[in-house]
Parts: sequence; C-alpha cells; structure tokens
Amino acid sequence: MKYLLVIVLALVVFWLWRVSRRRHDEAAQARRAANRSAPEKPITPTVVCALCKVHLAQSEALVGRGGVYCSEAHRREAGA
Repeated sequence: MKYLLVIVLALVVFWLWRVSRRRHDEAAQARRAANRSAPEKPITPTVVCALCKVHLAQSEALVGRGGVYCSEAHRREAGA
C-alpha cells in the first residue's frame, strides 16, 4: 500500500510538472509571435551638433551656416 501511494504521488507530481511546462511553452510561443508581428519603428538618421558634438535626430536638428546644431542658442553662438 505504501508503494502504491508513492507511485500515485510521483505520477501527480509528474503530471503537474508537464502542465506547468506546457503553459510556459505556450506563453513563450505567444510572446515570440507577438514580437514577430510588432511593426518596426523606422530608423531615424542622426547628426552631430557642430558646437557641442551631441548626437540628435536629423528631424530635430537646426541647420546653420557652419553645420547643424542641437538648439537655437548653439546656432546663434556659432554664427557670432
């Protein structure tokens, strides 16, 4: 009787482990599928401020006579 109880207990533990493992695998597969279908963000070209050498997006840069600048103050300072 004692051995039967041990065998049943081992089967229950094994079954619980398999159920847990299956749920974990399904969740990981769902995460991978979500990552694959996520739209990619467009790559924005970067430029370097001619005065302070900070890298910034080209769309945020201000163009001046001596190059591109990160702010209006730097553009004025370089033009002076």
